[in-house]
Amino acid sequence: MEKFNRRDFIRLGAMGSLALASRGLVFAEPQTAAGGARTFKMKFAPGRGNEVFRTIAGKDPLKRLQFFKDQGFIAVEGIVWISHKPLSDKEKQMQQDIGDLAKKLGLEVGCMSSMNEKDFPTMSANQVPSKEKVIRDKSAIRDFLVWQMDNTFDILKRVGSKTFIIGPGTVDKELSWNKQYDNVVENMAFCADYCKKNGFVMEIEPLNTTSHPNMFCDRAELGARICEDVKSPNCKILYDLFHEQMQVGNLDSLDNPIVWKNIESFHIADAPGRKEPGSGNMDYMKIFKKIWDKGFRGILGLEHGQSVQSAAVDEKILATYRAFDAQV
Repeated sequence: MEKFNRRDFIRLGAMGSLALASRGLVFAEPQTAAGGARTFKMKFAPGRGNEVFRTIAGKDPLKRLQFFKDQGFIAVEGIVWISHKPLSDKEKQMQQDIGDLAKKLGLEVGCMSSMNEKDFPTMSANQVPSKEKVIRDKSAIRDFLVWQMDNTFDILKRVGSKTFIIGPGTVDKELSWNKQYDNVVENMAFCADYCKKNGFVMEIEPLNTTSHPNMFCDRAELGARICEDVKSPNCKILYDLFHEQMQVGNLDSLDNPIVWKNIESFHIADAPGRKEPGSGNMDYMKIFKKIWDKGFRGILGLEHGQSVQSAAVDEKILATYRAFDAQV
């Protein structure tokens, strides 16, 4: 594996800044992280499970956290998987170790993907996910949701996070859309109340129907409408920039005040392709500038793949994010 030293990363960050300076932009002198790299102002949050930085950071979750810290990141996201399967003591201890190290390094821990059902009309039709038989019962679905949330909360406590991703599931073929919407709001309100009692926030993530066919919540404005009807500070939306671009064709909903006030965090990926910024058609330089100028100071998760797995592309992505950060 090709290795890169601290000077290489600083040089790459400077390259990104020079490219922006050539457009007439001037930047303030940055702070420096312990590893020698510039400390980010924006909370770009890499994670454990995606493909980014695997060549130079490796796959070990603890070493990746240290790498993120050394490169100046101040937040992480998705640092463990939540599968709702029984965990061994070893797996639980690893989650605890990850959370302890993130806290020690001063890394803010963002949301974890947990309850974004993609195969069943869980909330829209009160259907318990099962491939063996169809169970549609409000009491049963509530028991199922509580079981999922309890499991999620245990893991979030170990890793030091307060937020998780939730979704209403798919569209049902039997019920009217309005009836499904009422079911979704009722179930989301139930979950939000349970989150409030336990000190957590759930984030509804709208998913595009090209990548995920038949999803009920497929755009940010619908997610925000659900939040408005749930009427709870514990119910927010995760604005996935890739999914919104794919579904709607633009990001105009960022200018919708109802959408904006309900955003808890963002996910980043270029469209099409869902790879790193610059690999597709989205102008992320303008997008991040707009998000910052509108006052957002929360987490922006790096939920994208990587066009090529190589140290050179890892370097390029780091430099790109430093260039994004240098403009704010």
